[in-house]
Amino acid sequence: MTVIEQNPDLVHDVSAEDYWNHYQLIFALYSVSDRAIPSAYDGLKPGQRRLLYQMYSSNLLPGNKPQKSSKVCSAVTGNLHPHGGVAMYGAAALLAADFQRVKIIDGQGAFPRIQGDIPAADRYTEMRLSPAGAALTAELADHAVPMTETFDGEWVEPLVLPARFPVLLVNGAIGIAEGWATKVPAHNPREVMTACRALLADPELSDDALVELLPGPDWGCGGSVVGSEGLRDYVTTGKGSFTVRGKLSVEGRNVVITELPPGVASSTVQERIRSLITGGDLPAAADMSDLTDRRNGLRIVVSAKRGHYPQQLVTTLLALTPLESTFAASLVALDADRIPRWWSVRELIASFLTLRDSVVVRRSEHRLERVTARRHLVSGLLLVHIDIDAAVAVIRGSDTVDEARAGLCARFGIDDVQADYVLALQLRRLTRLDVLELRAEADKLDAEHAQLTELLASPEARKVLIDAELAQTANLFDGAEFDRRTALDFDATPIGGSSGEDGSRERKPNPAWRLDHQGILSESHGELLSGGLGWAVWTDGRVKFTTGAGLPTRIRDVPVAPDITGLLGSGVLRAGAHLALVTRRGKVLRIDPAVINPQGAAGNGVAGVRLAEDGDQVIAALPITGAETEAILSVSEKGWKVTACTDIPVKGRGGGGVGFHPFIAGEDILLSVTVSPAGFARNGKTVRAEVRSKATVKGAAGDVAPAG
Repeated sequence: MTVIEQNPDLVHDVSAEDYWNHYQLIFALYSVSDRAIPSAYDGLKPGQRRLLYQMYSSNLLPGNKPQKSSKVCSAVTGNLHPHGGVAMYGAAALLAADFQRVKIIDGQGAFPRIQGDIPAADRYTEMRLSPAGAALTAELADHAVPMTETFDGEWVEPLVLPARFPVLLVNGAIGIAEGWATKVPAHNPREVMTACRALLADPELSDDALVELLPGPDWGCGGSVVGSEGLRDYVTTGKGSFTVRGKLSVEGRNVVITELPPGVASSTVQERIRSLITGGDLPAAADMSDLTDRRNGLRIVVSAKRGHYPQQLVTTLLALTPLESTFAASLVALDADRIPRWWSVRELIASFLTLRDSVVVRRSEHRLERVTARRHLVSGLLLVHIDIDAAVAVIRGSDTVDEARAGLCARFGIDDVQADYVLALQLRRLTRLDVLELRAEADKLDAEHAQLTELLASPEARKVLIDAELAQTANLFDGAEFDRRTALDFDATPIGGSSGEDGSRERKPNPAWRLDHQGILSESHGELLSGGLGWAVWTDGRVKFTTGAGLPTRIRDVPVAPDITGLLGSGVLRAGAHLALVTRRGKVLRIDPAVINPQGAAGNGVAGVRLAEDGDQVIAALPITGAETEAILSVSEKGWKVTACTDIPVKGRGGGGVGFHPFIAGEDILLSVTVSPAGFARNGKTVRAEVRSKATVKGAAGDVAPAG
């Protein structure tokens, strides 16, 4: 048998857990910095940046012939971005989609539309840069940005693009990475450019002035922002939630949908409406038809039944479909060191202006080098032209090029570079007219040299130039297609409520869903989430509150949380009610749901009550309304106690609770706990609720029943 010896340098003495954590961390850092999160400077994700750079390098500029998408995406994945071509084509298709606020790619063929359709296969479509896309790459030839080697070292790529407008704010972005997520709304490009110029002129511009210049998002799909709550927080802090709504109008007995909220596809809305009509949850609707076409755009018509008002149908559609939803903005982007962090709108614009300043500096330095080199050659040629006959004699009298070079340097006081340039000249450059042209060129070079030197030395001079370039770039957005599409309806009120008084939490329910006592969300059984706040409690002390956010729009039974192991119970808590968690060791924790953030469909709950003793667990979750007569009956093996709910203090989550049931004669566990809004009676007589730390009555639990 052959024994294969292991190379000791390849053997690592490390546990599987440490090995996994190490490489999981590497992957997490990669997904954050090189895939999902955009840069705060040029506003692009790495894949998008490499795609645009490849198209620029392939001369796919506006007015040039477009190229097959398959060829473009294959070149990107082969040269710059070692990922699958399908993912790259998906990114390219989104940049060419009709619903983009500003199309970065000019696509030829079937690209995504608001209907939610997928693009045609990459072999059937073609693409090139749009004028806006060309503005993101225009100064690459001027060495305006730093370059780095590609993943295989065979090519170079820019670290950032010399973008002439902040594409991150204009088109927005959505990205999910390990531990980080970004969600930036789109804005009107004219408003963004105006805000950029204003902050360039006055970096200390007040928040009020900035909000006036950039009052709210503006998506390519249209729609409206309902109310003003959350908008100022979003602009000033980069975090804020606001309500967005599609456009619905009443035409006769029909409700016509012509615009959708951002991120909502027409097919999703239609499936939801059909499901509601079929299930009888939309009794006012008779039928729905899709009259969308390329000429007239989106047009979904919902007909109202006789005896029902179309305006009531509008309200119901907004409440039960994605036609109204919450947009939770989260401005996360990479800084100069490719580290993600939160940004405000002001900071994102400032980072873009920093990029523009660095672009002006780098391209000016590059141009100054070329101007200086050209001035050097022209000055040498002018010296030679003073006595051209002597220069010709030196050249004709030399046996070698080296001898001719040395002779010119000695005769005219020029260096080797200037002499080589003279030796390489064609005879036609020796005419008298050419001397005049050289002197004019020298004067022009001197003026440009002075201008570039001033630009590099003076930040104020660069600000003037940047402002002029921003004004020139703003001309790209003069067309009617760049008029504001998203209405800002500050006086309107969201259907189904909004956040609390502090504006910190969105509690708008998903009214189409029901939650039963076994932790199942469905359309057929349980209580409607619109009636309150969904809750779930686990025996290990976890608790979860939910409004139904993040649930799929197509109805199907789903668990209240991905992990329902050890689920004790669930239900819907009415407004103003509290939830009491009772442990087997006789402790109770009364929780106000207002102090706990509601979780979406992916949440597995948070720490509710802390179980300090081994073997302890939660045995009951009791909704408490706060009525004066409401009481809790707790039963142990040898005794029972009735406790007034008003005497149980409200505590924050994560506490150990308070003892409320005293154990006697060696008891240490509760057998059962229940609550009654009318208190309890024993043998037909009302039992007085006790607060003292002792059992009020010893006896069988069966002697006690709810009062009334």
